Amino acid sequence: MLSLGIDGGSSSAKWSLVDESGAIQSSGNSTPIDGHLYRVESQVKLDQFLQKLISDLGDLRPSVITLGITGLGSPDVIREKFLKTFPHSKLFIGTDVGLAYRSAFEPGEGIYLYAGTGSITVHIDPNGHEISLGGWGYLLGDEGAGYWIGQQALRSLIAQLEDLESLDLLSKNLLQDIGVRDWPGIREFVYSNDRSKIANLAPIVSISASQGSENAKAILNGATDCLVELVRRMERRLNSKNMPVSFGGGIAQASLGIGSKIEENLGREITIDSYDHSFTAAKLGLLT
Repeated sequence: MLSLGIDGGSSSAKWSLVDESGAIQSSGNSTPIDGHLYRVESQVKLDQFLQKLISDLGDLRPSVITLGITGLGSPDVIREKFLKTFPHSKLFIGTDVGLAYRSAFEPGEGIYLYAGTGSITVHIDPNGHEISLGGWGYLLGDEGAGYWIGQQALRSLIAQLEDLESLDLLSKNLLQDIGVRDWPGIREFVYSNDRSKIANLAPIVSISASQGSENAKAILNGATDCLVELVRRMERRLNSKNMPVSFGGGIAQASLGIGSKIEENLGREITIDSYDHSFTAAKLGLLT
């Protein structure tokens, strides 16, 4: 028996293939995939991922596949595409954050806080029911995550340019990183790129804060407040206080310092997620 676990995220897709003893037989990384299969580009990305995956596996074929994918939608379409590629495999589909939760906790134990390009909290109850708050996408929410941080920094920069103010340290760093010097250049950068490009500005905000930028510090503090509120909302939903929290995603990187700020605001320690979620998925497949 071979079990394939896939962690399909917005920054990359990672997979692990294990045998019935749980030993890894093969693994790999690929370009991002998502569950927004109402979009043609998402369908193309999934098709390309499956083509590369079956090529990378060579003669190996999984008996069971466990998929955690960001933006889970159109599960019937996902199932059709996977079973066309792997017709003899059992397939289990869930969310990437649900998979991350299972890496950190047993059902009913805690709260998983994710902040990458977007933000969401998730809890899986003892009956296996997944509860999520947030994750509305960058047009409706995702406050405190990478896109939000980059957006706030760019809004400040644009306002300074329009008001003919002297640019502060954060704005100067942004212009240097983007490689432009005025609004037309910023506009081209923002509207010709994927939202991940804006999310990737978060480290510039963090560097600027470490260099003394009060504006950058305020943005990071605002992001912390948003993420803490997500945890608080989940606690209110569950009617439970001081639950263990695991924090994952790109914004959880120690270099940004937001994890320690969240701990300070919550008044308790949290754990930073360092698990391989594809390996978790593969092990879960062995239990089926």
